[in-house]
Amino acid sequence: MDVFMDYFEVLAPSIGLFFIFWLVMRSLFRGDSGERDARREAEEREAQAWAEAQVAKQRGDDVDEAVEKL
Repeated sequence: MDVFMDYFEVLAPSIGLFFIFWLVMRSLFRGDSGERDARREAEEREAQAWAEAQVAKQRGDDVDEAVEKL
């Protein structure tokens, strides 16, 4: 049992640091993917507003009214 405790005492700090590193990296990647999803949704809304403004401009409608509908 002494041999096990010797190895455990040596390896425990490294395993603990790895676990902390893993938690930090996981939170960074999850935050990044959430930010990408939010950015994608915002760009889709902007593209939709731009497309509706272009259609309204071609029809001769008021562009501000088309944008306000969104």
